[in-house]
Amino acid sequence: MSRRLVYAILVAVVLLAVASAALVLVFEDKEDVVGPSDSVRWSVFEDHTALIRSDVKRRRAVLRELRELGADTLRVELKWNEVAPQPNDAQRPSFDAADPAAYSGFEPYDDLVRQARHDDFRVLLTLAPEAPRWASEGRRPISAETVNFRPDAREFASFAGAVARRYSGGFRDLPAVRHFSIWNEPNHQQFLKPNSESPRLYRALVDAAMPRIRAEAADGSKVLVGETAPVGRPGTVMGPIRFLRRWLCLDAAFQPLSGAAAAREGCGDVKKIDADGFAHHPYGPAQRVFLRRDVINLLAIKRLGGYLDRAAQAGRLPLDLPIYSTEFGLQSNPPDPTVSTTLAQQAQILNEKEEFSFRYTRLRSYSQYLLYDDPPRPGASPEEVWSGFQTGLRFTDGRAKPALNAYRLPIVVTPATAGVTIWGRVRPGSGVRSVQLEQRDGARFVAAGKRVDTDDQGYFQVTRPVSATYRFVAYAGKDQSSSRIGISRAARPVVQRVLR
Repeated sequence: MSRRLVYAILVAVVLLAVASAALVLVFEDKEDVVGPSDSVRWSVFEDHTALIRSDVKRRRAVLRELRELGADTLRVELKWNEVAPQPNDAQRPSFDAADPAAYSGFEPYDDLVRQARHDDFRVLLTLAPEAPRWASEGRRPISAETVNFRPDAREFASFAGAVARRYSGGFRDLPAVRHFSIWNEPNHQQFLKPNSESPRLYRALVDAAMPRIRAEAADGSKVLVGETAPVGRPGTVMGPIRFLRRWLCLDAAFQPLSGAAAAREGCGDVKKIDADGFAHHPYGPAQRVFLRRDVINLLAIKRLGGYLDRAAQAGRLPLDLPIYSTEFGLQSNPPDPTVSTTLAQQAQILNEKEEFSFRYTRLRSYSQYLLYDDPPRPGASPEEVWSGFQTGLRFTDGRAKPALNAYRLPIVVTPATAGVTIWGRVRPGSGVRSVQLEQRDGARFVAAGKRVDTDDQGYFQVTRPVSATYRFVAYAGKDQSSSRIGISRAARPVVQRVLR
């Protein structure tokens, strides 16, 4: 049941507000048309089952669909135990762990990387658990209680170096990958045990793996750290801010630990982390910022930026470290009866969260976890049956949810001083595109002004004097003869209460 239960319980809070009134954020004064973006925003997509645990034909079909949706970045959890030799053995096999040719399980990853290059995707390789049994302390039989128990940092560093070398652009016919991240949700008991020791364990993993990645990867490669889970839960998930402080050997005031406190954390000679960004998974209640709980959901992401700055001031991280959302989604009912988010609400809230992400320029990506829902699992209770993720844009059987089109053509309408402000994006395509806004007039939609050009990433923003329900027709270019891409969902003006 793992992290899924954490998020499912908290997501239920969202709809207490959404059910009674549609909600979205009201931001500062907005320009009539969005100009060139301050930075490139990644559209990150992840679906391990569809892209790795599948055959070549399906993998390529999924990649074609992701490109048609407008995704440009694939987050791929390169799971250590899926490529390592004899991962279930207690005794370490005899092999050169630094040699990428000594691993036998890379085939689906290799095919994905090749096809991603062909289809012009950016690839972020997360060097991820599960750890092989022989690389875990105690080497006990693998179970939910023992997996990822004190993984061997030296073995992990050899694995990380082998992966970086394999995708350096100089190994066999494989193209280069230039973005990596280290581990997955190290503050979650499922992925790093014991949870009470996870900051020290993660420190060892990062310290060992970072120089190996730097030495073996293609020139100019970037390495992210963190990949943290968002919601603290005693005994299961260490809150992300507490984890950040303990990992970096900082006290509650974000000052370096010393003396006995440093000794208890195993700090020793702490060096500045040579990272290019901090990755986070900003799940959690969509409408609330907690003041007294260690929760960094999407609405609290600026708070994370503040903590990263304080860590940088203490000499632990680079200044102005970019933040990347690398895993995010929203459960829907159907299919999951244990949550209250309807299909329409899933589409609406995902659009709202993307607009919020856009407003914080330090946040360099917006992510979607899963194209297809996880299938029901064996179990006696609904919580067990639905313990996977139902955050997909499609049901398990492939039927599209409203969220599929909402992801492709997001739109948010918010009240303005006079009328409304309409924000949106034409995700598919490249360069300047255009949209024809339409507003509801009774049972039909009519044009609302002239066509609007997007910026070069497909974003647009306009004000209109009439408070109404709007949608837009998207076109591949700004001239009148450009081909039509599609029609967005209809969005009515909504105001979000943010509890601070």
